[in-house]
Amino acid sequence: MDTEMVYTQDGLELARVTVVDCNNKVVYDTFVRPDTKVIDYNTRFSGITAKDMDGVTTTIRDVQAVLLSLIAEETILIGHSLECDLTAVK
Repeated sequence: MDTEMVYTQDGLELARVTVVDCNNKVVYDTFVRPDTKVIDYNTRFSGITAKDMDGVTTTIRDVQAVLLSLIAEETILIGHSLECDLTAVK
């Protein structure tokens, strides 16, 4: 699991979530519309541009619903700074 963040008027907000399986196959990858106006896409680190976010309607609540359907009690989560990724989708 990996997340990308952008800077908004309220601080850092979730802008992308990617989940891969144990074979590195992408099982979920979506851009996420922040709740407040983006002031910096943090492209240098996030890779996200304004064009990527054009027309994005997926909300953090949509992401949470999908993740709850993908992740079970026995699911093993792996990621770099996973605690930050999990906090981002909280």
